Amino acid sequence: MPRQLLAASLLTLTLTPGLAAQNTRLLRQPTLSQQEIAFAYGADLWIVPRSGGDARRLTSTPAVESNPHFSPDGQWIAFNCNRSGTPQVYVVGREGGQPTRLTWYPGPSIARGWTPDGGAILYAAMRNSAPSNFFGLWTVARLLS
Repeated sequence: MPRQLLAASLLTLTLTPGLAAQNTRLLRQPTLSQQEIAFAYGADLWIVPRSGGDARRLTSTPAVESNPHFSPDGQWIAFNCNRSGTPQVYVVGREGGQPTRLTWYPGPSIARGWTPDGGAILYAAMRNSAPSNFFGLWTVARLLS
């Protein structure tokens, strides 16, 4: 919890004046790397240096992007996007670019983090199992070099 409070405080201090003027109560789900903070704002992903400066948009689609998670090396961000109609796991480089879809299960797959070596993304997905359905944890390879 203290890490999330720190991230929220840093976001408040580092946003550009124009973005801050737009009422930043929609900032959500910060994730920290050694150098940057990524967060969800207005259904897109943004990134800002931890030292301050301008926030930069990483995604810009009509879909909802959420749940960003930095890889252990800080070079990749796993996240959710519902562009297929159901939340699935995607990954994008910290510099932005075209995200890559990693999960294709028909139900929601929710990004939860990374394996310690950064080779796979941890996600939650509901699978049919007796006696009832439940969210289990799964991994998917990053697939990027």
